[in-house]
Amino acid sequence: MNNKIIAKIEAKVKQKEAQKARLEHLERLRLSDYVDDNDLVEINKEIDILKKELNLEQLKPLENFNSFFDEIDLNPEELKNIKTKYIVDSFIVKNDITTLVAPQNAGKTTLAISIASHYLTESLIASVIYLDYDNSKETQAERGIGQLKEKFGKKLRYLGEAKATPQKMNEAMVKLSKSKLDNTLIIIDNIKNLIVGDRDKNKDVSRAMNKLKRLRSNGATIIALHHTNKPGQDGDLIFAGSSAFLEDTANAYLIRRNDFKQAFTLEILKNRTGKLEKNIAFKFTNNHELLKVDYAEASETQEIVEISEVVIEFLEKQSQKPTYSQIMQHLQKTGCSRNKSNQALQNGKGRYWNEEKLTQNNKSVYSLIPQQPDNNLQKTEQIIKNSRTSDTSRTSPILGDCHDTNTLVQVHTGENMNIDIPVL
Repeated sequence: MNNKIIAKIEAKVKQKEAQKARLEHLERLRLSDYVDDNDLVEINKEIDILKKELNLEQLKPLENFNSFFDEIDLNPEELKNIKTKYIVDSFIVKNDITTLVAPQNAGKTTLAISIASHYLTESLIASVIYLDYDNSKETQAERGIGQLKEKFGKKLRYLGEAKATPQKMNEAMVKLSKSKLDNTLIIIDNIKNLIVGDRDKNKDVSRAMNKLKRLRSNGATIIALHHTNKPGQDGDLIFAGSSAFLEDTANAYLIRRNDFKQAFTLEILKNRTGKLEKNIAFKFTNNHELLKVDYAEASETQEIVEISEVVIEFLEKQSQKPTYSQIMQHLQKTGCSRNKSNQALQNGKGRYWNEEKLTQNNKSVYSLIPQQPDNNLQKTEQIIKNSRTSDTSRTSPILGDCHDTNTLVQVHTGENMNIDIPVL
């Protein structure tokens, strides 16, 4: 019975497509130089017949559709009390799509799992659905997913192709698209696995991103993980695949891993929703803590640190404030590259030394910033311990337990966060 119905539908569609092709042919035919006025009359008659059969009516006044547009037109009252909310302050916007982009092994999964773990621990979200299309059971074990699952139970649904078939994973997406997802965080690892077709084609990528938009319309907050291509000739990381990956997400960050500082840094690729921090950094830990750290410190490589030490030693020996050129000359004499030396000078401004512009010749001179004596480190540790134990209003919701005293250098209040944050 069903086959007969399908056959009728196919026959109808085939007829309509033939009529449409015939119409397009006639419209091209009437433009020919060899068609005279009598021919044109007959062609137009046939075109009118085809348009009626295809229900291609004449254009109507816009006012005729007012009732339809009234149904879907924006009501400004609905926007008056709308405020941007965050899962992570100034980083992950609630009820929107954030894409984390990085090369392999740069920390995408580590960061995503840490976000999920922290906010489940703090009961700031009700549940997490983690769709893992990439990682084997061995990788999941190495990353401590089993312990997190034991800790959170059904609050953390970790669905992976290590256990579920691709068909089951597709079915999970369909069921989520039919679910109420308020106060739910959904993590897609990796977004390319939702694409049916070519990741370099906008239409195929947009079809996958529309699945995320459907989840967003159901109330979900979404973090999509995505790869970069190999670095280009200039060393810059390139966003992999179609531009629709970036166009169809609200916010996006590029992640860089710095093993020297045991941290990863994030730079904004796109900011459409909320007021995001331009640069942000987190220290990665073995127990999935979300530990925010100072970006400038976290981005320093061993080479930059070594150059900074040379600059500090040079400044300590100067009786007068040296210029930028004098410092650069000294660094190059010691074998430091010009590009890295300039990067170290810029990175250390306001942290290790001050830059002062001279009005008479527009040159810059540099002077050391007095560093706190070592005994202040114990004070800082005590401030953090007290804030965790006795003053909960000043306890950072993203710190976890800080046992590594080497990372506690100073305490400052983060922008848009009424919290104390240790600097790496």
